[in-house]
Amino acid sequence: MGYSREVYDAAEAELVRRREAARSRAAALRERVTARVPRAREIEQEMAYSAIAVARAVLDGGDVDAAVSTIRENNLALQAELASLIAGEGESAPNFEPRYTCPLCEDTGYLHGRRCDCLTTLLREEACRQLSLASPLRLTSFGSLRLDYYPNTFDPRVGAVPQEKMEAIFRYCHCYAEDFQSGAADGSGSLLLTGPTGTGKTHVSLAIAHRVVERGFGAIYGPVQSLLHRMEREHFGRAEGNTEELLTSCDLLILDDFGTEFLSPFYLSSLYTLINTRMLEARPTLISTNLGREDMLERYGEQITSRIIGTYIPLAFCGQDIRQLKLRERIRR
Repeated sequence: MGYSREVYDAAEAELVRRREAARSRAAALRERVTARVPRAREIEQEMAYSAIAVARAVLDGGDVDAAVSTIRENNLALQAELASLIAGEGESAPNFEPRYTCPLCEDTGYLHGRRCDCLTTLLREEACRQLSLASPLRLTSFGSLRLDYYPNTFDPRVGAVPQEKMEAIFRYCHCYAEDFQSGAADGSGSLLLTGPTGTGKTHVSLAIAHRVVERGFGAIYGPVQSLLHRMEREHFGRAEGNTEELLTSCDLLILDDFGTEFLSPFYLSSLYTLINTRMLEARPTLISTNLGREDMLERYGEQITSRIIGTYIPLAFCGQDIRQLKLRERIRR
């Protein structure tokens, strides 16, 4: 499947921005250096005459190869002199030509009539970004997690002090995000975040995604219902896109609110494909859910449940509903 028109338009707009930025930087560099070093302008003029000199050598006859070789050597010497002058002004550019993000296609997105790898990357990044638009990735980090929302006394139902247990979970998830790797046999494992509503599962999921994205990986976050609905619309031709491919191949997939989606044969089949394919390709998946093992088994069956329970690292969240605690704080103010 291809990408939607919105994804293509956004990628093309980014290429335009890159081209204009490269040309603007080159023009500013040229203006700054030639104003301070007049010799730089003279070098440019001398190199511009090289093409004319080659044409004259051909018209004049004689040893054309020797004449062209001399002109080439002179041109190389001028290029080296210009690079030295630019370096003397604290810049590393070899000349005043634009330095494009992709030197192969010069930020046009196409190389020899075919899509350049840089455009392919942009399309994937934009498609992932649009899939995760509903998530406040930039607003969620480990630094905003608060342990004081969790009880600091022993809870027999949990078998531990909730605050201490959650501190250990936060620490583990922070290390997981810092050391995250995908697509390799020794890469990061998948995580299963379970526990009552409002105990921080979504917050931690987004904090992991935030840090993973900062480190250069591609992460897609979304409520299961929304992602599956999008896959369904594309599968039956009611929308454009390649959501299934993106969800299958992204570095980290976060399926939030697992267990609240409306189930259908298509949704069950899609979930199995996503979970199984990512497991086989060693691409980590993070699932947050309120379901226990038996509830999951009853809802999804043995095929899906066994893969999750058997391969995902379980992290059991505990404590009170933080949303309710925050509401009470606001009411007291």
